[in-house]
Amino acid sequence: MKSLFTTLLIFLFTLSGNVLAQSDSYEILEKSTIQVKGTSTLHDWTSDVEEFSSYIKFNAAALEGDSISNPVESLSLTIPVESIESGKGGMNRRTYDALKHDDFPNIMFQMNNAELVNADSALTSMELSVEGNLTIAGSSKNITLPVTGAKQEDGSFKFTGEYEINMKDYDVDPPSAMFGTIKAGEVVTIPFEIYVTKS
Repeated sequence: MKSLFTTLLIFLFTLSGNVLAQSDSYEILEKSTIQVKGTSTLHDWTSDVEEFSSYIKFNAAALEGDSISNPVESLSLTIPVESIESGKGGMNRRTYDALKHDDFPNIMFQMNNAELVNADSALTSMELSVEGNLTIAGSSKNITLPVTGAKQEDGSFKFTGEYEINMKDYDVDPPSAMFGTIKAGEVVTIPFEIYVTKS
């Protein structure tokens, strides 16, 4: 189970192009992605999260166990609001303003628990549950993030999932343009594909 839990922890805190945290034995592949997807009265839109920082403390005994529900003692993630990039300057500014970036420059996640929900005997596929507090624009909510993992033919692991957020739950007014005639939908989806391999 040691390699499974190590891979899970790396997945949680490492992101594509700007990797800020990694393990001695695994590395994140550049094809990894995490995005923010939403709708508007004009068209759907997608933004990429380009950087983040993280802190993690391992439970050494859990990492060496055969069946442990919480392999991490502490874990936190910080995403600068201004690292969310749509490729369009006007949309970026409206997104940052909606997220109140002047007062709350970061989106933060503090994990409370990580659990292996299901796995096959060879650990080639698995289901994980990560629970913690998500803080956006100064408002915090407890969330549970489902994650699916699969071992690839080349020996690497692919972790995928998505989480749906209603911006109103965090007191965020969806961005608008053209004097309010174009409005973003309240709900955004956060899909991710994270690939890790032995270094």
